[in-house]
Amino acid sequence: MSLSEIIFLGLLGLVIFGPKKLGEFAQQAGQIVARLRKVSGDFQAQLATEISPRASEQPTEAAVTTGVEQ
Repeated sequence: MSLSEIIFLGLLGLVIFGPKKLGEFAQQAGQIVARLRKVSGDFQAQLATEISPRASEQPTEAAVTTGVEQ
């Protein structure tokens, strides 16, 4: 989206909903984005903790090609 499209949509929302409702919508959108970022961060942290111990359990490529476990 270009800057002119964003400005147009903002003005259109201002005309349709008014300044009070538009402010409430913006606040709710901000809260939703903050929650999504938190959930995303939690998911990434959980994924990292689940993957890191398993990565050390897998045999290395050299052990697989030679048939020797390390």
